[in-house]
Amino acid sequence: SMIKTVLVVDDDKGLIKMLETSLHRQGYTVLSAVTGEAGLQIAQSKPVDLILLDVILPKIKGREVCAKLKENKETKNIPVIFLTAKNSPDDIKAELEAGAIAHITKPIGLTDLVATVSRVLAMIPV
Repeated sequence: SMIKTVLVVDDDKGLIKMLETSLHRQGYTVLSAVTGEAGLQIAQSKPVDLILLDVILPKIKGREVCAKLKENKETKNIPVIFLTAKNSPDDIKAELEAGAIAHITKPIGLTDLVATVSRVLAMIPV
């Protein structure tokens, strides 16, 4: 469909609210989860076009969630953008190796986030 669905996986509920507001304003449907497990469940059961994934999560960490998404044929083509406070070249390399398409450094600038989301979605064949 024309309306794209973005899944936000982050244990910061305040950040989820902020991203929901901002992405809704751009016309996206937003789903959210506060754990990696819940995020995986949603991605496997609902049509999701893009995932914003926190690296530091309780229990299963973001990179592991991303690796699991990439192992599953239902979810392997969903682009993942990491949300991360860690910004070293090594961290970024590890994220890209885990299968992420991009990363956004926290604290998150909403303009940058929305631009990155639309850029990544535009790269995807419909």
